[in-house]
Amino acid sequence: MAEANAPNIALDLLSIHSIITRALSVTSEKSQQFAQGGFPDASTKEGFLCYARSFVSVIHGHHVTENELAFPYFREKLPDAPYDLLIAQHQELVHVLDEIKATIEEVSAEPQAAAALNKLNQGLRRLADLWHPHIGIEQDRFTVARLGALINRDEHIRLGKLFAKHSQKHTGPGYLVLPFLLYNLAPEERAIFARNMPFLLTRLLVPVVWKARWAPMRPFLLD
Repeated sequence: MAEANAPNIALDLLSIHSIITRALSVTSEKSQQFAQGGFPDASTKEGFLCYARSFVSVIHGHHVTENELAFPYFREKLPDAPYDLLIAQHQELVHVLDEIKATIEEVSAEPQAAAALNKLNQGLRRLADLWHPHIGIEQDRFTVARLGALINRDEHIRLGKLFAKHSQKHTGPGYLVLPFLLYNLAPEERAIFARNMPFLLTRLLVPVVWKARWAPMRPFLLD
């Protein structure tokens, strides 16, 4: 039986899903709040925009990595999973994400942007309607137990690093996306997710060197 905290690519996928799910909830809640009451100050608006842009970037990088690396690899191990359906769902999500991305820039261009924030909230609701059933399929098919039984420890570690590197190529900027990834997870989940990350990144770049650049996002992140 696979250990819950042993290296397992399914755990990495679960972590990304948790990050995106929390960020979807936060962005939805805050877009509605700011549409009704306005941004309290310029720093809050900047932080919200950085958070929302990072959210869209992370979903994009995650889906590109699944389409190009994870699903082709998993097809050989678990040929019965509905890969064509999952890829088609990704495409549906892309259309909504493109609208959300454009609306975020509308919010950026207006001082208080109530109309654009309401539009953003509507797009996020459509995204949620697609997102939750989609990850339900993935999490039902690609479980820790199933992948733990089919893939050895060293291969899990290799895949984790490979998928992370591929995702990073399709997300950015790193000084926003990496703290976004880490601090949308609770401390215990964060420790598991960060175990393959370079020490320099998690102990120096994110908390020290880049801190001022992502600080406006802090009100939207976990401690």
